[in-house]
Amino acid sequence: MFGRSLRQAGQAGRVVALANVALEPSTIDTRHFYPKNVSIHGFQITNLLDHGYDPRPDLREIAARVATGAYRVPVESVFPLEEAADAHRQLESRANGGKIVLTVAADPA
Repeated sequence: MFGRSLRQAGQAGRVVALANVALEPSTIDTRHFYPKNVSIHGFQITNLLDHGYDPRPDLREIAARVATGAYRVPVESVFPLEEAADAHRQLESRANGGKIVLTVAADPA
């Protein structure tokens, strides 16, 4: 997805690479970002934590914005916990366009 993101970035766009979730080496064609003045930013939270960053204030702010509906999280599928294996298979297919959610039935007691 990294190379695709560089190709699709607009003029003076920004591509943020979040660690390396694919766990595969990336090869990029510099012609996909130099002519458009695209910038590439790497981000890895563990490195920030190692250098003293405390994410709690930022996470509280994000959670508050989510609670007010300022951010929307796209949900692809919702599975009951009993179907966790099906949910995991869908996740492993890497074909989802949103989050996969597991739900737990409320305890009637």
